[in-house]
Amino acid sequence: MSAADRAGHSAPEGNKGKLVRPGESLLRGVERLAVAASGRTRGTQQGKRRSGALGSSLEFADYRAYVPGDDIRRLDWNVYGRTGRAYIRQYWDEQETDVTFYLDVSRSMRFEPGKPETNPDTWSDTNKLLYAARIAACAGYAALCGDDRAAAVRFAGSVEGRLHPARGRGAAHRLFEFLEQSLGPAADPGAEDLRVPLAAPGALPPWPGVSWLLTDGLYASGIEETLKAFASARQHLVFVHVLAPDEWRPALRGELRLIDAETEAAKDVAVHENALRAYDEALKEHVRAIRRRCMELGFVYFAVDTSVPLEETVLVRMARHGLLQRPR
Repeated sequence: MSAADRAGHSAPEGNKGKLVRPGESLLRGVERLAVAASGRTRGTQQGKRRSGALGSSLEFADYRAYVPGDDIRRLDWNVYGRTGRAYIRQYWDEQETDVTFYLDVSRSMRFEPGKPETNPDTWSDTNKLLYAARIAACAGYAALCGDDRAAAVRFAGSVEGRLHPARGRGAAHRLFEFLEQSLGPAADPGAEDLRVPLAAPGALPPWPGVSWLLTDGLYASGIEETLKAFASARQHLVFVHVLAPDEWRPALRGELRLIDAETEAAKDVAVHENALRAYDEALKEHVRAIRRRCMELGFVYFAVDTSVPLEETVLVRMARHGLLQRPR
């Protein structure tokens, strides 16, 4: 998304949400898509997703024999004319689902070489947190346009803020504003163990639904346990692994002092070809481990390179991956 595209399309209330709000062309693209859900979905209000129950939609499910008290308007007279037996047409119930976006706002997500992490106006379009927030804005808008409910949670060392489930495209400005607030200064230090913010009681939804976890995955521990926690919470999880190009393909060389973005601990290192090969293999193994555990739990792993234009990531790669799809 270009700066000009963002500048010409501010959010409904002043400039709130302007950094994360998709441009009009991208909005038009995602409003025709829906967030994929695993299987049939049971919600609390009428929606567009087929649930596991029978109801009053227009999608035919099956026949059953007529019993006294049934609505005779559902009698299939063609079947009665052929067989002399009365059968009732049954239809799938259609319900909404809840889609919750968990946005990692830790310091490693904010880090950008040479840029102050507290001023998002100076971030480039490849900044991990900004890019992840824009993905959540796009997918959240698709959910709202599809009559699902969208919620959001931002976390670092703990859950820092929540946007409770909202419904209808009119609620999009609330989602964009919440995601924009996530770009402000971190409220607390990040955690080295992902279980600290997300496996804590009350962090995950109390009802079944779809969750998107947008993070760089740079945690010393706790990723596998957190994935299990999402499974126990009956969530269909999409693990969106967001890394910057210099993390996928580092260009560092020479004698350097590297500073941990979370702890600010410094370490002097000599970066040479052997070190870069070791880093590359370690990163690949980290990715393989997350992807493998996601597959075992029936989750989706989706890797993101922030150097790829947002439109391509959302409208091409996510659609190809089945994360966003045209409603049935």
